[in-house]
Amino acid sequence: MISNRLSHRASTSALVLATVLFCATTCPFPARAGNSVTVASDALLAPPGDTLLGETPADQQITVVLALPTRDPAGAAAFAIAVTTPGNALYHHFLTPAQYAARFGASSADYTALVTWAQEAGLAPGEVFAARTVLPLTGTASSLQAAFGITFHTYRKSSGDTYYAADRAPSLPAAIAGKVSGVIGLSSYSHYKPLLRRLTQGAHPNLSGTGPGNGFSAADLRSIYNIKPQCCGKINQQIALFEQGGFAESDVTAYRKEMKIPNVPVTARSVDGSSLAIGDPSVELEAVLDIDMVLAANPAVKQITVYEDNVGSFQGALIDSLSAMANDDSSKIISISYGQDEALQTAVPIAVENTIFTQMAAQGQAVFVSAGDSGAYGDNPKSLNVFDPASQPLVTAVGGTTVLTGPGETYYSEQAWNELGIGEGATGGGISAVWPIPAYQIVKGKSVAKANHGSSTFRNVPDVAVVADPQTGVAVYSQLNGGWNIIGGTSVGAPLWAGMYSVANGNSNALGWGDLGFANPTLYALGQGSTVGVNGSIVPSFIDVVDGSNGNVNLYHKAGFTAGPGYDNTTGLGSLDADNLMIDVTLYTAFKGFQLPSPKAVHATSVTGTTITVSWTPPESVSDFLVGGDTNTPFAPVLTNTSSAKITGLQPNTYYAIFVYPVSKVGINEVAAPIYVRTAAK
Repeated sequence: MISNRLSHRASTSALVLATVLFCATTCPFPARAGNSVTVASDALLAPPGDTLLGETPADQQITVVLALPTRDPAGAAAFAIAVTTPGNALYHHFLTPAQYAARFGASSADYTALVTWAQEAGLAPGEVFAARTVLPLTGTASSLQAAFGITFHTYRKSSGDTYYAADRAPSLPAAIAGKVSGVIGLSSYSHYKPLLRRLTQGAHPNLSGTGPGNGFSAADLRSIYNIKPQCCGKINQQIALFEQGGFAESDVTAYRKEMKIPNVPVTARSVDGSSLAIGDPSVELEAVLDIDMVLAANPAVKQITVYEDNVGSFQGALIDSLSAMANDDSSKIISISYGQDEALQTAVPIAVENTIFTQMAAQGQAVFVSAGDSGAYGDNPKSLNVFDPASQPLVTAVGGTTVLTGPGETYYSEQAWNELGIGEGATGGGISAVWPIPAYQIVKGKSVAKANHGSSTFRNVPDVAVVADPQTGVAVYSQLNGGWNIIGGTSVGAPLWAGMYSVANGNSNALGWGDLGFANPTLYALGQGSTVGVNGSIVPSFIDVVDGSNGNVNLYHKAGFTAGPGYDNTTGLGSLDADNLMIDVTLYTAFKGFQLPSPKAVHATSVTGTTITVSWTPPESVSDFLVGGDTNTPFAPVLTNTSSAKITGLQPNTYYAIFVYPVSKVGINEVAAPIYVRTAAK
């Protein structure tokens, strides 16, 4: 049977890993009681000190999730890696949900048998997902107790919050138990888990933004991180967000109007019948923060779909919502700003999450997740811990920084966010106790994290970073939370990276190369300085953050991790250098080493104070060209099938380096010689 409480990290690491891997193929665990079989679950014993209030009312509605084993877990995992690894023959040959279900989904007969059993037990099945890897069930406490052979009790935490929890691991009839790999939702101890930080009263912020309260505005963020508009047409993107409750559309409208952002459709999508009503204030603030950060990074996003599930435990809500996102497959980019300590969960929900992330990777869906706001310590200051789902190997974990700016909200400097000493949090980051080190974190046979004292054997977190310090925070509007707030936390970073990645994904689609998919294999390849610029120089794809840490020995008696050159366990590969990165991510990998004939006689044919028209002689067999600039240029790249392009929005009396790249359906040149043109004086 699985451990009831993963509270001592060092002694449980091997157990968690073994259980996750074992559960993928052989759950349930064969502890038998009569004609029933005990199955793995997220059942947790109540922590010492919590007050027992009695048995949970018999008529209380509770939602749980049954997990089913996939037909070929090893094959699904291998396919997810192959389809997202540059150079692999399967690279970017993504599957539809129906194709994934046919190839890797759980048994249709087993799923039908479980639905029949549940209905006979008085439980109502929820949404049907094509892959059949999860089955949501809702019933009264009494019906679930009878079905699973458990008793629910209600407890009160020292904070005053109450929760229900099963008194033992569940059991099922032997004929049914073999079709189930786990049960999630038998405890609501872990409920709302947003990862944001409001600037507190009495703090001494270093705010320099142009937004309300001197927080960073949307335009500030685009300026600081050099996020340019999508080039190459209007194949805009739909982004999905996971939230544990509703939000006020009027709050998003207030942000849009203040930030001069167009009206983008924001649709709430109820998961498994969940209410769309506004509940917990921190969840409402999280939801509008996530929406606002996507809009800040990409004001031209086609649609934002907010998947809302506020029923039961955090783990159950997340798994249901992820299943719905994978099943809908309408959003190729997903952001999650929630999480909790790996060590405070059983292996079952972690394993089920991974099953769904595997499906998402196979379908070309990229997932960005906040790395956590408690530094190197997770939810347990007595040890070093990382957060799930950020530690999952098939997501991009986003850490946090403190960013300082110069005049005009230009980038000045950045360091790992660490305000633990004044109670303002720090970037999550560290070493997973569950997941082995993924292949993308191994370069030339060595871990990318080794130089800065990360792990050579387990998954290192985070992958990337961006601003998260509430003392250099962003401005967000929430009437329920008092109007304009200054917000930090790694909740800022996941949707901001997702918004940026949507620009790159739109560029890739417009160029005819399809969706980019799971980002990490490409990000880590780019992080090794593989992009070559003019004259053979290395063009960085990230801002390498080399200062700061995410620990505090004086408070926690254990050191955290320290930033340093290259990858580190505070800010990963680094912060967002969007102009370089968007082009690099779009053009990298399948086109490595590809060479097209270059255009000839590139020259400026018309120059004003704010525009430059560039012309050239096309080479034979090439009809499409991408016109771009260096990292200091303010314009988005222009795709054209003519022999000239007009560049607008420039500054008078300023020199610009302009490149013309030949493009085809199978590649683009990585190197082009620039021309240098100065705009006219006023």
